[in-house]
Amino acid sequence: MKKLLFLAVTALTLLASCAKDEFGITDIDNPRAEKLVARYGETVSVTFQAGAAWEADIVLKEGEGWAEIVQTLGNEGAGKGTVRIRFAKNEVGVERVAELYLTSNGVRELAATFTQAAGDDTSAMSKYLNEYMHKRLVDEYLWADEYKKLNHDFEVSYDKYLYTHLTQLGDLNIEDGGYYRDYSSSAGERYIYSYISEVATTKTIPTKAGELTSTHGLGIGPLFASIFEEGTNYIGLTVGYVYPGSPAEEAGLKRGDTIWKVGGTRITKSNYQSYMQELFYTPTGSYSLTYARYVANDDQQRYDLITENVANMTAGTYGYNPILFAAIMTNNDVDSEDGGDTPAFNIGYMASESFDSSAQEVLEYQIQQFIDAGITELILDLRFNVGGEVQQSRYLSSSIVGREYDDKIFFKAEFNDGKREEWKFLSGPSESDHLGKAPSMNLKRLWVIMSENTASASELVIGGLKGVDFPVHLIGSQSEGKNVGMVVTQEVYNGRRFEFAPITYRGLNAKDEYGPKDGFYPDSGNSLNNQNNNYQDDVDNMFPYSFGDWGNFDFNIALYCCFCDILGIERPDYKATKSDLGMKAHAAQIQNEVNPLGTTVMTPQIGRFGNVIYR
Repeated sequence: MKKLLFLAVTALTLLASCAKDEFGITDIDNPRAEKLVARYGETVSVTFQAGAAWEADIVLKEGEGWAEIVQTLGNEGAGKGTVRIRFAKNEVGVERVAELYLTSNGVRELAATFTQAAGDDTSAMSKYLNEYMHKRLVDEYLWADEYKKLNHDFEVSYDKYLYTHLTQLGDLNIEDGGYYRDYSSSAGERYIYSYISEVATTKTIPTKAGELTSTHGLGIGPLFASIFEEGTNYIGLTVGYVYPGSPAEEAGLKRGDTIWKVGGTRITKSNYQSYMQELFYTPTGSYSLTYARYVANDDQQRYDLITENVANMTAGTYGYNPILFAAIMTNNDVDSEDGGDTPAFNIGYMASESFDSSAQEVLEYQIQQFIDAGITELILDLRFNVGGEVQQSRYLSSSIVGREYDDKIFFKAEFNDGKREEWKFLSGPSESDHLGKAPSMNLKRLWVIMSENTASASELVIGGLKGVDFPVHLIGSQSEGKNVGMVVTQEVYNGRRFEFAPITYRGLNAKDEYGPKDGFYPDSGNSLNNQNNNYQDDVDNMFPYSFGDWGNFDFNIALYCCFCDILGIERPDYKATKSDLGMKAHAAQIQNEVNPLGTTVMTPQIGRFGNVIYR
């Protein structure tokens, strides 16, 4: 009997082997083979080697419509094949399974199985995290007394707990968030800053400026959606910036490029939001992006729109560096139609995304290059800087003002019990600031480019300098107005790590002035975009985005306005030229000879969203 059973199993094995040979699909790589698909949704790419043409289909074991094949590559013949599958957020409270099948040479085989993590609507984890948040809110929330009076529902999903409860306070805690402004598609809706987020274990990547925290993805930053062809449903996604050292940068994508096709799929009104999310967040997958770019036609003194540009990239690992772009501008580095008539200048320019001490060595590297170059002016571009750590904001501000301000107060934190914590330009309170003394740029004034994204620790730079009467020139659009901050903690549940950041204090400057609740406003004559729902009354209707790279004055209007003001020359009349993107508005732009600083790799990490003061 045992012998017969053995022979039967052997025969089945041989039959399966023959089917596999006809199937012709080998080396299947499923990046989620031993991991759960994120319950928040993600896009996964399965790769393999095919011996012939093939087809793919997906079978959902629970429910409908929560996973779909969005792209197949190499399916017309032998060679490398790729199937990209998009998974929606799991809100049903149970794990669910999807199976990917491949068909080749008439044989259909199971190629990969995916299990998506369950939602946590009423799970033990949600109850645990809700109670954890509740305890901190009772003790530390800036409006703790009012929060205590609420009826607390610990059965709600942990990721809905804060919004569910804190919005019940109405406008009492309006400083914990606010309402979306008129230009937003969510105009009038309430949002809050306090958050809880699952975070991943991080690693570091060495660079010439120090070790950087590793992250995963394409490296495409925020995207701006607009009609790509008038009279159609086609949408273009304009790139706010590309992270240096990322797959997107290596593929040649730049700030201002407008993506209009993903693979063979046009971006439309029905799918653009999912592509905005996917291109920004996806940790895996290969993409072929078709984009439009304005290219200078020097002979005709205009820009030609080249639409058939293609960038091929695969999501990968790189490091987080908050410096987006930096340059040193001197007479030799800027080509201007004013020629030799412009006065001598030596200007530093730096655009940053956040204040993050994990990349402290990179900031020090940037500052030192400015000092070595002997800059006399600094343009600090904070239009995409959503905040970060107080100590690094203090460090940069100390370098800007120089040693004579060391003993002056930069910032005060006021807690719910009325106690205050003071930070001086030289250092923070007691042992909470380990960054040390910043090298001095010893500047006499500062130029700051702002937008609605400028918030929290980036607004501290403005408010802190104004508190000691240091001249700060503001240009762009109204900042966010986040004058409150968090003390961030982490909690681990069954091996999963969560970051919790409730609003715990208000921020004041040396004059005891709170940061403005509605944000800082540009100086008179410096408003480029008033953030209403009409673009016709704006100097720059694409601000804070652009149709060109950081160093091109023809498109970086805010930078060129600062440049003109520093040199005392007349600004171009942008209102007369902005509608004609095919023509060259003016000739000044940073040339290739500009000294680029060592800004290597960067991207947001999981949990690095919202406007946050870390410390």
